Amino acid sequence: MENLAELRKCDLFKNLEDYVIKELLTSAEITTYKKGQTLFHKGDIPAGLFVIRSGKVGIYNEDVQLAILGDLAILGESFLANETATVTIVAESDLYVIIIKKEVFYTLAHIYPQLVINIFAINFHRLRNSNNTALLEARSKEAKLEKLVMERTKDLNATLADLSETRDNLIQTQKFRDQFMANMSHEIRTPMNAVLGMTNILLEKKMLPEQMKYLKGIKKSSENLLVIINDILDLSKIEAGKMELEQTDFSLPEVVNLVQETMQHKAEEKGLAMQIDFDDTIPQFLLGDPTRLNQILINLCGNAIKFTEKGSVTISLKTLNLTDTHCEIDFAIHDTGIGMNEEQLGKIFQSFTQASSDTTRKYGGTGLGLTISKQLVELYGGTIAVTSQPGHGSRFGFKINFPIATEETTHSNEQVITQEILDALKGIKVLLADDNMMNRMVAVDTLEMKIENIQITEAENGQDAIDKLHADDYHIILMDVQMPVVDGLEATRRIRTEFASPKKDTTILALTASVIRSDIDACTKAGMNGYIPKPFTIEDLVIGIYEGINRA
Repeated sequence: MENLAELRKCDLFKNLEDYVIKELLTSAEITTYKKGQTLFHKGDIPAGLFVIRSGKVGIYNEDVQLAILGDLAILGESFLANETATVTIVAESDLYVIIIKKEVFYTLAHIYPQLVINIFAINFHRLRNSNNTALLEARSKEAKLEKLVMERTKDLNATLADLSETRDNLIQTQKFRDQFMANMSHEIRTPMNAVLGMTNILLEKKMLPEQMKYLKGIKKSSENLLVIINDILDLSKIEAGKMELEQTDFSLPEVVNLVQETMQHKAEEKGLAMQIDFDDTIPQFLLGDPTRLNQILINLCGNAIKFTEKGSVTISLKTLNLTDTHCEIDFAIHDTGIGMNEEQLGKIFQSFTQASSDTTRKYGGTGLGLTISKQLVELYGGTIAVTSQPGHGSRFGFKINFPIATEETTHSNEQVITQEILDALKGIKVLLADDNMMNRMVAVDTLEMKIENIQITEAENGQDAIDKLHADDYHIILMDVQMPVVDGLEATRRIRTEFASPKKDTTILALTASVIRSDIDACTKAGMNGYIPKPFTIEDLVIGIYEGINRA
């Protein structure tokens, strides 16, 4: 019998009762590896969840060693989502390994939610640490290549071949960055869909207070991780010139009030006063992109709250210039926080930069929020600046000249599942195609919990979905994009071309972990009627289905 006290040092077994650990170990496989043996290769689906009982393993990408892990480390989590390993794992010494099978983990995870909490915590910390490292490495490589271009262009005797090679390297670097962003979006959002989905389902059920505390912690941490992912993707789109601002009528007081409501609880947690100073001469309705304006204000307010321990955070809006057609507004976020010196102010808007290494260790974050805010303000044609003194707080201010809206229309992003929607969806037949068992389980449990008499047929890949559509009719198809055998795009094209009406006209919504515009456009081009991004909320799924059916 394994030493339970020793095993508790492993993050997988934290906060578990002895009988739960014993139940896990009863069905586990005990395996030994000799030095130099491979546990699994890049591209393999691991045989189970590996717990290194003793010894060391090396993590390799091609021939490059990325890291070495030792006693009680966890490996092979990708098997939980039926995903292939992104690295190769090799024994660096003789190993003694405990392998927990997928079916055992799924069964016990339903019974003991702490297992889900533990596996999430392991992945969250690992992803957060590796994410920043990988991105900084990518930017470092790009900087080196750009420096190489500058050095070679200064040399008038450089040959055309040299310049061509350097240009190709830069193109390759850009492709690397784009691929990295797409892969990161998919690799993180896919398991995050299962984590957030199961968390939301459990939060709807009656749980013990201690379980509710942990579940709310999982949800908050998951949402924080998604903010980081979205920040990185937004920065990539802006730098590639692919970010476009909408032009729509919106209510400025509504946007500011939403920001206050969103940030109020964070301020209250730290005992801070959250104040609004709104100039009455500002027109209520303006023309612009309320979502991106909200993003700017949320980033700046979140930054102010993060670095303020006592006192207040104030959002002020003042009219600078008002005409019949335009209103130039000065936005400012004041705080009474730690402040910055001149050196720190000089680099505060740089990507992946914070005021100091001490700041990163104490307050966390990627340093992207201010960079994105600055570039969004500049997309608006505005300017942003900061003034600050150490120990006396900071003021982040930006100016934007908005056209005044001619129609008083407001736009709300809030999605609410009404009884009318639930009544309209009662008894619908859904074909759900997704190769990931966990994602199917989340979608099925979510829909069955909300929609009365719903009938859901599951398919494990695109070919399976096509076969099931031949055999039956459905009101809507939820189609994952990346699947084996036949992917979601090809399956959709075949449904639109090979079937006769009405089957070929069935509404198809993409379930996709990618939010890159080119990937969304590919879904539309293939014949899909819309998409639901992973990870999805209950509202995203139910309202998405309702709108998809009603658009048909």
